[in-house]
Amino acid sequence: MTTILSIGTSNAQRTRKFPETKAEIIINTQIDTAFNYIVPVDLSLIFKRYKRLPAVEKTNENELWFRPGLTRTVYFDDGTTAKETLLTVEQSQSFTYKIEGFTSQLRFLAKRIEGNWQFTTMENGHTHIEWTYTIIPKNFIARFIIRYFILKDINGLLNNGLSIIKENLENEE
Repeated sequence: MTTILSIGTSNAQRTRKFPETKAEIIINTQIDTAFNYIVPVDLSLIFKRYKRLPAVEKTNENELWFRPGLTRTVYFDDGTTAKETLLTVEQSQSFTYKIEGFTSQLRFLAKRIEGNWQFTTMENGHTHIEWTYTIIPKNFIARFIIRYFILKDINGLLNNGLSIIKENLENEE
C-alpha cells in the first residue's frame, strides 16, 4: 500500500495572508471509521513532543467531542494550556476548530490557530485525510517568525499525529 505523507509546508502558504501548513495521508479504513475515531480522539495519543513543541498531557472535556460549540482546555507537558473550540462537524466529511488562549510563548505571536480536517473516500475503500492548520498572527513580525521558524515544526507535529492515527486505525481492523 502506498502512503502519501506531505513533508514540509504547503506551497499555498507563500501566497496567503496567514501562515498555513497541511499534512495529508491515506489510511486503509472506511471513511466513517476514520472520522468517528479522529473527531473525539484523545489528544494525548496523537500529540507527542516534537522538537520545540510540547506534547499534550490531557484535556478537560466533559462530553464526547462531536458537537459544535464544545470547548475544552488542552494541557501540555510543559505546564502550558490552550482553549480549543469545536466549530463545525459535517459527518464523515469534515470538522473545524480553533485554538486560542495560549499560555505558552505562542501567546505573543498568535491570536489563534484554525484547524480543518477534510475526509475523502477513495475508490479502493481507503480514506484520504487532509489536516490544515492556519495560524492567525498578532502582527506582521509575528507572521514572519511563525512562517520561517515555527511552521515547519507544526507540520512535523501534524504528520506525526497522522502517522499515529494511521497505525492505530489500520491495526484495529
